[in-house]
Amino acid sequence: MFKKIRRNKSKIKFLIVLLFLVFNFSQIKEAKAASASLYLAPAAGTYVIGSTFSISVKVNSGGGEGINAAEGVINYDTNLLDATAVSNSGSIFPFWTVQPAISGGAIRFGGGLPPPAYIGTAGHIIKITFKAKKAGKAAVRFVSGAVLANDGKGTNILASMGSASYVISPKVDAPKQDTGDKQIKQESKIPEEEYNKPIIKSSTHPKEEIWYNNNNVKFSWELPSGVTGVSIGFDQEPTSDPGPKSDGDFNSKEYEDTEDGIWYLHLKFKDSRKWGTIAHYKVMIDTEAPLPFEITIPEVEIGEWPVMQFNTKDEKSGLKKYEILIGTLDGDAYELEAGKTEFQLRDLNVGKHTAIVKAIDNAGNERVASVNFSINALESPKIKNYPREIKPNDNFYVNGTAPADSEILLFIQKSNGDVYEDAVRSDVNGDWFYLSLEKFDKGRYIFWAVAKNKNGIESIPSKKISFLATPPVFAVIGSFVINYFTVLVSLLFMIFLIIALILFIFIAIKRKLRKETIEIEQVLHDNLETYAKDIDNEFLRLSKYERKVGYKQEKLKTKTILKKKIELAEKKILKEIKDVEDIVK
Repeated sequence: MFKKIRRNKSKIKFLIVLLFLVFNFSQIKEAKAASASLYLAPAAGTYVIGSTFSISVKVNSGGGEGINAAEGVINYDTNLLDATAVSNSGSIFPFWTVQPAISGGAIRFGGGLPPPAYIGTAGHIIKITFKAKKAGKAAVRFVSGAVLANDGKGTNILASMGSASYVISPKVDAPKQDTGDKQIKQESKIPEEEYNKPIIKSSTHPKEEIWYNNNNVKFSWELPSGVTGVSIGFDQEPTSDPGPKSDGDFNSKEYEDTEDGIWYLHLKFKDSRKWGTIAHYKVMIDTEAPLPFEITIPEVEIGEWPVMQFNTKDEKSGLKKYEILIGTLDGDAYELEAGKTEFQLRDLNVGKHTAIVKAIDNAGNERVASVNFSINALESPKIKNYPREIKPNDNFYVNGTAPADSEILLFIQKSNGDVYEDAVRSDVNGDWFYLSLEKFDKGRYIFWAVAKNKNGIESIPSKKISFLATPPVFAVIGSFVINYFTVLVSLLFMIFLIIALILFIFIAIKRKLRKETIEIEQVLHDNLETYAKDIDNEFLRLSKYERKVGYKQEKLKTKTILKKKIELAEKKILKEIKDVEDIVK
């Protein structure tokens, strides 16, 4: 994966300028002696406490072939001055390696322009707006800088850096005329102490030095006891007076659909004594995204990583950074400084990819561009010689050709599906040879190779080959004998089991038949014996009626009784016979 590009905290060496200098190396001339200068205009002035004033940062190219880049760091006296704004409007530089910005008592900038170069004595770079806040002599000076010549080498020709000094004076009363002696006297007025100054807050724009993309601005403040009126104003002047007229008695205000730019809320309270000190609150609004841009990827040779090129700017809050996503929106974005215009692609798989570049300004507005590109594969390795069959004690070998001085990734798929990996290198002629130290079990194996160059770009896999690992002859014969003996023994054992089972069933049936036969004999004997007794009893009973009335009826009754008993005996005997038949079936 890519390593995230971190912010370079050291000086930016103006890489952007080099992109514009490669247009014609045949006309490069030797740089003249350093003669350019950076300076501030005006370099002196007197300003009243509470007022604002602007100065310009300018460059003198010193003649010669001109310049196409400059950078600098300017310090100012934070006890006496407040830097309230910095603007690159009207600058000779359309591109910025370091967006002009105010940070910790310093103003930093770095810009450049494409050919033709700038030649002149008063090239405007940026404008800085200061607010005078305390009486004294305030110094503003360069602490570092560079001016690059248009000589194809980016030679620093900076010879001098100017400084400035500004007098901050207290407010003064208008001159008074003495009617007695007609003398004009001018008295210094001691700055008034702050009185009942509001404390302004904003829930939508809580920090004054940060740009926001919300143009609905909400302000709030607490009303001290005794306040009878509030005067409020909202404009683009840093120190406006909202006026002596009360706008009501309220503790919040909202402005909707505010235009982009730097705005100031001016607020003061009135009580029974007087109007209090004016409070000013700055809001910076930018709702527009950076300018549209395109991504280009110049063609490169196979085996080289391509470079993405892109460039845009934001005309209001300034460009903050780029975020780059490769292939998916779910992964981490790679951050790039606003001054960078190139991104080196690497560590990607061979094939088609999509890159998304998101330009983000200091207000959080975004502009997105995308591009489709492909990483071309190296030439696949060629396999020349290898054994089609090996024995367990043999070593598998293979040789072939591939791109010169590349890593050859080798893959051997075993018969169980596992893949064994190894690697060798090709020589300067592209030849490579591999000898495996691993022993292979019986079975068929698949082999293929992939080339990988020093940049980490791979080829598509080579043609797959297969080889067979077989045991020695004596092992095959021994295995055959063992297998034959095992089958024979198993077969004999099965026959023995079948015979034993048949004997067991036969014996069981015989025992069952014997038992049932005995039961039939017993049933037959018992029934015949019972039947004989019943006959005797019936004949004995019937003899009592011989030669008497009713003899025929008793004889018929006896016949019926004996018939029923014969049928009952028949049923019992047939049941036992059926049991024997069930066993025989």
